[in-house]
Amino acid sequence: MRTISLLTDFGTRDPYVAAMKGVIASRTGAQMADLSHEIPPFDVLGAAFFLRDAAPWWPPGTIFVAVIDPGVGSARRILAAEHNRHLFLAPDNGVLHFFLDDARVVSVENESLFLPNGSNTFHGRDRFAPVAAALANGLPLRELGPAIVDPVRLDYREPSYGREVKGTIISVDRFGNAITDVAAARVGFPPAARVNGSTIDRLERTYAGAADGGPFFIVGSSGRLEISMANDSAAERLQLRRGDPIVIQPRS
Repeated sequence: MRTISLLTDFGTRDPYVAAMKGVIASRTGAQMADLSHEIPPFDVLGAAFFLRDAAPWWPPGTIFVAVIDPGVGSARRILAAEHNRHLFLAPDNGVLHFFLDDARVVSVENESLFLPNGSNTFHGRDRFAPVAAALANGLPLRELGPAIVDPVRLDYREPSYGREVKGTIISVDRFGNAITDVAAARVGFPPAARVNGSTIDRLERTYAGAADGGPFFIVGSSGRLEISMANDSAAERLQLRRGDPIVIQPRS
């Protein structure tokens, strides 16, 4: 039996996640797991990066249901995708951006799977949840709807690697580490960078071994460079935000 893993911007204060789980539980005995329900409201880009980092660690056959859906009730499509032995169910708004290149993607149009008399404002409960249950029960992807070749992608540019490396801060975690999209394995060490008017030219191996003081680079668990400070928030101290560019220059 597959596992259904949920990612939403619903939070847990309201009944939305509980309602989705109720629909799933009434239709399948599949296990359910929460990736997160704390994605900031409407943050499609943040959800896409979250899913990129989390999904590869889950077992084959996992069904990821990502409901960050500012366009709910509109003409936007619902997509189901198969990538690297995982299944994904999400609105067609870019949240699946990092899985689309090698994926088989269909537009979910089999309305017989949806709850009858569903709401225009809660497709998570009325469409995503029953479709996820059907997939968990073994419904083939082809039964959901036609294959498509034009899914929506994010307005995002991958890092460029050359004499200078140009990347972007893609997230700030709860500890204030500014996580970049720059793969550490493709950067000369120690790196020297400018970001938001600050220079970072230290590389530390661990947080505990870092000397107090200025900012430093560390290689994060994703293999990407992160900007950190010992026992402090680098993002707050340096006023770093997601989307800030970073330029790493060769040592002279």
